[in-house]
Amino acid sequence: MCIYVREITNEEGNQLKRILRRSSDSFKVKRAQVILASAQHMRVPEISKSFGFSSDYASYVIHGFNERGFEVLKSKYENCGSNPKFSNEQRQTIIDIALSKPTDLGLPFTEWSLPKLKEYVIGNTDIDYISHETIRRILQESGIKYRRTKTWKESNDPDFELKKQNYRIVSQSAKGWQSAMPR
Repeated sequence: MCIYVREITNEEGNQLKRILRRSSDSFKVKRAQVILASAQHMRVPEISKSFGFSSDYASYVIHGFNERGFEVLKSKYENCGSNPKFSNEQRQTIIDIALSKPTDLGLPFTEWSLPKLKEYVIGNTDIDYISHETIRRILQESGIKYRRTKTWKESNDPDFELKKQNYRIVSQSAKGWQSAMPR
């Protein structure tokens, strides 16, 4: 015995074609393919072979369309998944901290790393736990790209700039001295 979808109206056919052309929801597209193929009198084994679906899946979609119409295109899992763990206020707090300079917050370093940002957020906000990856995702969603920081030393010595210039002068003259030496 062959099963087919019920007779579809022109309006329903146009709506299914629109779903095929414009929808970014692969779930709806797959189901619309099955319905349209069945409406063209393709049998379930042909549909499953053509589109790579199981025959049980094709039968389920056909029966579902005959019983519930376009409701079969909706996923029963649409609203599943966990709720966001952090409120918008908490997310904004993380973003504000990430955009601030650590030195302005009394910290002894000049750039945030994700581990340091995590440590600061947990210690100074109402957030008890957050992973590095969650922080990275929150920042990415707000348009902030976080890269690994390169470390370098910054001196507290007030004469550091003068010493650095003297070092460059000495190293430059040493290079000149080496190039002037006969080989």
